Amino acid sequence: MPWTGTSDMEPGDVISILGVDHVFYEEAMRTGGTASWKNQNPGNIVSARGEAESYGAYPGKHNDIFAIFPSEETGFEAIRRYLARRGDRTILQMMESYAPAGHGSNDPQAYARRVADSLGVGTDTAVGGLDDGRLTTFASTIQQVEGWRPGQTHGPDDLPDGVAQWLTDHPSRAEREAADQPFARLGTVAPGVRNIQQRLNDLGRTPPLVVDGNFGPRSAEAARWFQASNGLTADGMVGNKTWRRLMELPD
Repeated sequence: MPWTGTSDMEPGDVISILGVDHVFYEEAMRTGGTASWKNQNPGNIVSARGEAESYGAYPGKHNDIFAIFPSEETGFEAIRRYLARRGDRTILQMMESYAPAGHGSNDPQAYARRVADSLGVGTDTAVGGLDDGRLTTFASTIQQVEGWRPGQTHGPDDLPDGVAQWLTDHPSRAEREAADQPFARLGTVAPGVRNIQQRLNDLGRTPPLVVDGNFGPRSAEAARWFQASNGLTADGMVGNKTWRRLMELPD
């Protein structure tokens, strides 16, 4: 891939700088906007158990828990295939499993009503009974609810200065992973989470965190401890402001 200073960048790679993620493809890098847009994954299909890969997602690539697709068209078709695979479920049952209550601000009943209204049917309608046009409408409604706001697209010759410098400073995959600064919240599992955990330990977290890349309850509590001690909103999420403060302080 033609990315400045790198020899092993692959399509679907993600680099995170101060909590901001940048997703790389063959000839373009996406940043800003919603995660679904950056990942070309309009349904926010998760990368788990190989299902997303069977729909064309990049093997082994993910941004937080979400799969990354090589094109918007492939990502949209993945929603249709995901739905068709579960034709025995009603619209309500589908949304209860697709966007379960308790995961963020999910409201599966409201989600199901919005889908059903867009189709002109009830929430007890079986997905398998929908014709091809309605299945496409179902997929489009999911894209709308999941959020699809474009950000910025850059090519190899117009990368933001900070990103270009990052690639120059970290030319190998191992170096990029060792320096990764991902956004993290409860449930995030990623190699770069280890960098957050180690940094919190270096700054005096007691008892020290297990550096395992899993941002679980203890990591979230440690983040809240750090934020409260440094005049930040103590929400337990490590974003741009928290990363900046983590990097400003001496060990």
